[in-house]
Amino acid sequence: MAAGFDIGLLATLAVPSLIGAFFWAGFARAGAHAETASTRVLWIALAAVVGAAFITLVGASFVSAVGAPVSAVYDLRVMALAFVAAATLLAVSSAIVPDRRRADMFSMVLGGVVVGLAFAASHYVALFSVRLSGRLLIDDGMLATAIAAVAAGAGASFAIAGHSERSRTLPLGLAVFTAGGIAFHMLLLDGVTVASDPRVPLPNDGVSGDQLLLVSLGFLSVALILALVGVLVEARFGAGGVSRQARLETFADLSSEGIVICEDLRVVDVNVAAARMIGLDPSTIRGRAFRDFVDAPNPDRVLSASLAKPQEITIRSMGGALSTVELASRDMMVLSRPRRVFNLRDISEQKRTESRIRHLAYHDPLTGLANRAAFNEALAAAMRRGGEVALFCIDLDKFKEINDVFGHSAGDEVLRIAAQRITGAAPGVMVFRLGGDEFVAIGTGADAGDADKLARRIVERLNTEAMVAGKLVSCGGSVGYAIAPHHGATTDTLFANADAALYRAKADGRGLARGFEAGMDLALRERWAMQQDLSTAISRNEMFLHWMPQANTETGEIVGFEALLRWKHPERGVVPPAQFIPAAEQNASIVPIGEWVLRAACREAARWPKACKVAVNLSPVQFQHGDIVALVHEILLETGLSPARLEIEITEGVLLDDHAAALNTLRRFKTLGVQIALDDFGTGYSSLSYLQSFPFDRLKIDASFIKALATSPQAQAIVRSVLALGESLRLPITAEGVETQEQRAFLAELRCDEIQGYLVGRPSPVVSFQSLFEKPQRLLA
Repeated sequence: MAAGFDIGLLATLAVPSLIGAFFWAGFARAGAHAETASTRVLWIALAAVVGAAFITLVGASFVSAVGAPVSAVYDLRVMALAFVAAATLLAVSSAIVPDRRRADMFSMVLGGVVVGLAFAASHYVALFSVRLSGRLLIDDGMLATAIAAVAAGAGASFAIAGHSERSRTLPLGLAVFTAGGIAFHMLLLDGVTVASDPRVPLPNDGVSGDQLLLVSLGFLSVALILALVGVLVEARFGAGGVSRQARLETFADLSSEGIVICEDLRVVDVNVAAARMIGLDPSTIRGRAFRDFVDAPNPDRVLSASLAKPQEITIRSMGGALSTVELASRDMMVLSRPRRVFNLRDISEQKRTESRIRHLAYHDPLTGLANRAAFNEALAAAMRRGGEVALFCIDLDKFKEINDVFGHSAGDEVLRIAAQRITGAAPGVMVFRLGGDEFVAIGTGADAGDADKLARRIVERLNTEAMVAGKLVSCGGSVGYAIAPHHGATTDTLFANADAALYRAKADGRGLARGFEAGMDLALRERWAMQQDLSTAISRNEMFLHWMPQANTETGEIVGFEALLRWKHPERGVVPPAQFIPAAEQNASIVPIGEWVLRAACREAARWPKACKVAVNLSPVQFQHGDIVALVHEILLETGLSPARLEIEITEGVLLDDHAAALNTLRRFKTLGVQIALDDFGTGYSSLSYLQSFPFDRLKIDASFIKALATSPQAQAIVRSVLALGESLRLPITAEGVETQEQRAFLAELRCDEIQGYLVGRPSPVVSFQSLFEKPQRLLA
């Protein structure tokens, strides 16, 4: 069968061919310029050895690929003959071509042809190194054509190189030489046939293709080192030392690795790369002990050991900087004197990169604290060691408001300040940022035993004002903690219980520290379960609306209805809104639920026989997700409800998040024609300033004031003040929670516009209110 060969390998073979031609040309040119016969002989020998080593590597790759389709081994002795053949012909070529400035074109072409023959001869001999179960057949005609191709390519490359003194001809000549080598391989490939014969046993004394390549690479490395040593010796001890030293420096600059040649561990010579690592001029380094530059407890022991396999050491520069290098060494005889050659590869940047990657993998880039991955490992390790382990869960209380009002850069600054304050309040504990405004800390020993005091100190530090974006802000934080093994024997249990304590701290008013107590985990699981059920309540048709009628205070006529959301859980039954609304707001499931309420209320109101208003409550969370005005506009168009009949009820929570954004949203609602009511008026702390800034159409007095009218003069005074304020601002007032005729009479006397409550009607499906349209007089009885 024909020899198999990966065409892609041709391009791979072109690389060492090109490099070998470059090295051989450089050494041969140096020999041509040599000032003495001995120096010329040295350069020719170096050119022959290095060039033959590259050709042998290419030949080994070629014959390894030829034998790849069958089980084949290779005879290293024959490969050695191939190297000798190549080295001999390359030396002849170097002798044929003197200084190209004095050579005629015939000598140049002849020298190139001999180089091509060296390439061909080496490959031809190498083919006989193949040992397989069968025979290797070579087509003489194709072999001759291949030899002619490589000889012609090499001759042409020499002719091009000798045509002009300009250095730009050298790359072109190298390219032509490489093209001839590729043509040689392709032609020789077609002329080689592998005839399998199972009767022929496979020899046991050969090496595999991979081993052949490794041997060739090793031999090439040795050849390069020998060449470098020869260059160093010739430059230091040979005649014409100044010019040879310049050539040595040029050669050394070709390597990015440092090379140090020592005798009795004293530096004989170095290349530029090694001198750069040490930070001294090469002439200053020569003669000094190499140990002076090695940062190790026992540098002589390190440098005297066999370093065939590279090991990491630290080199100390004269500037005091330390560099990490991979050090390898080899012993050899140079001019009958034992020398040790050290190869140094600077891996400092690689080490710094690895360190940065490790740091990024376990640290938060914003605050510099350890991250979630580091936290998981640290908590597991602390639990394994035993003893008390306190886990603190820390959340910032008003981070979202700061982030929304002042921007993300201010939010980032708040997180950095919080990280500094937590670590400052708890210097003996490990602090981590898990993400967002969520931090955790792990305390052991005395810190675990004094967890409550430590948690309170963290809260106190977090609740201190800080200057952010040119303004003094107070973000604050809440802390929940649990202590192992009392509150959990596993990491998951301990974390869940600390989180439950944090939830209790937030529920109790924020800015507090709470330790875990029995029953908190049950409440937390209940909250999680409710949030999970809320996310699918709409798709399961568990949500429905009840309607609270609103009436004219003086006449009793029904003027509108407020849509009230109800949830009937398949297991819990009807869940009070006070329980599920906060849970829905915490995980943002209120957004799709609120959209459903808007759409259902507008659709139902559009079918009412009387065109009265419909009031719908909006959560502050809905203002933070998407374009709420565009959604309302879309629903109005979809249901056909007039915008003037829709009254949006909001609380002060909408205005607290982002004053400017809330004002813009309310103005867009006004442009749309929708009415806006401020619900629970009087229970906030800055309602009066909102009346000046925002375009409200109605105020709603909170039911707590109405309920206390009969017993509290203060409540009566507040209601009078609100009604007087509404009259002066020409804002209609609706009183919530009206249950008695006395309350209605009090409000009517003060000219309150509308009332709602059990006196008007209890929340129920809209169909139960039909009779109220005809019987408003019941309110006046």
